[in-house]
Amino acid sequence: MNFGIPVSKKLNSVLGALLALSFLLPVGVDARVSGVGLAAGKMRMAGMRSTTSRYRSAAGRHGRRSAHRGHQSRHRRTARARPAQHSEVAVLVEAENGTVITDKNSNVAFNPASVVKLITAYAALKSFAPDHRFTTTLYLDGELDEDTGVMTGDAYIEGLDPDFKTADTAELIKELHELGVKKIEGKLIVSPQFSMNWSGNPVQSGRSLVAALKRGHGGARITVKGAVVVGNVSPTAMRIVTHESEPLKQSLKHMLAHSINPMSEQMGRCVGGVQRLQEVAVKEAGVAPGNVTLSTASGLGINRVNAHDMMIVLKALRKELQNNGLDLSDILPLAGIESGTMDRRFTGAQERGSVIAKTGTLTSTDGGVSALAGIARSDREDLYFIIFCWKGSINGFRREQDQLIRQLQATRGGPRRFDDRVAHLPSI
Repeated sequence: MNFGIPVSKKLNSVLGALLALSFLLPVGVDARVSGVGLAAGKMRMAGMRSTTSRYRSAAGRHGRRSAHRGHQSRHRRTARARPAQHSEVAVLVEAENGTVITDKNSNVAFNPASVVKLITAYAALKSFAPDHRFTTTLYLDGELDEDTGVMTGDAYIEGLDPDFKTADTAELIKELHELGVKKIEGKLIVSPQFSMNWSGNPVQSGRSLVAALKRGHGGARITVKGAVVVGNVSPTAMRIVTHESEPLKQSLKHMLAHSINPMSEQMGRCVGGVQRLQEVAVKEAGVAPGNVTLSTASGLGINRVNAHDMMIVLKALRKELQNNGLDLSDILPLAGIESGTMDRRFTGAQERGSVIAKTGTLTSTDGGVSALAGIARSDREDLYFIIFCWKGSINGFRREQDQLIRQLQATRGGPRRFDDRVAHLPSI
């Protein structure tokens, strides 16, 4: 099997076997990357299609999904037999000059899982500058009794910050306290896109804000007596304080490195929703119309895109960053170095920090999805890669993805770090 890699026949055979073994075996077959495993895989592919009727998930360990990740590396043991199904894979690897190194099923639509967040990040950068700070502004409209601290009137919140959290209310509480406000008799009126703690419901976000004001900060507490409603700021209202978010590039780094689904959904709403994400992929990145179908901005659920078009988005994202004096490492994690979904991958002494990537994982949707998209740096060149896998073992997919990237780096002088400073960090 030839994947178009211009290297030795021996390595091409290894890569072909890796893909045939790890991506086309039935669910539950945990192939090892070894001479024995590869030989067994070839035999199995050649004529041993009939496998045992009972499988155990290769990822059969108890685990609990982190509240801040869209990924789950451990699963509960599967007690019942699962019907046989054949894993499928799409792989596209390109050199920085555009030369195609590996192409398998790159025009077949797959579920990219959380790799969709690359489209969301690209749309955000096309809508706002990397240093853009989202604002959340508090207004008051009424009269304050300075003796009692009671304001007769309404408070307004206007904001579009996708990452406005409880901790950010401290600035609002401090300013109200300094004005002498202790109680607001009227309503809290929030703008339609106001979000707090990653909620997509402005009323619920407003109620979270009311609760945070009541809990207070530094001994200061503010009570809002009226209801929370959605509306626009009154022209007679007075601006009290404006909270600024961290720069967009930092928000994207946090969102992508830890694959935070609710934050990604709110970021998608900030740029206009999933339809807008699809439009940006087509009109700005150059994806063919109709080739991207999204239902979420986070990658949860059913989404479809092929590896060829995701490669277009990946390169467009990097170009957009470079046009602003940045690179992918400013919004994606260094594997084996930085915290997030890539912190336990590529942890070898020489390979740590040589891969920048976005992961994607869905444990049950589409039979189990694992995706990886990013750049692997070798001594000779940077390699862009898109790997989509579904209908199989998540852990098995991840191991074979990593092995494939290692093999590709090995043919080009070995891995090279994006940042030499990581050479001095302790081993994980």
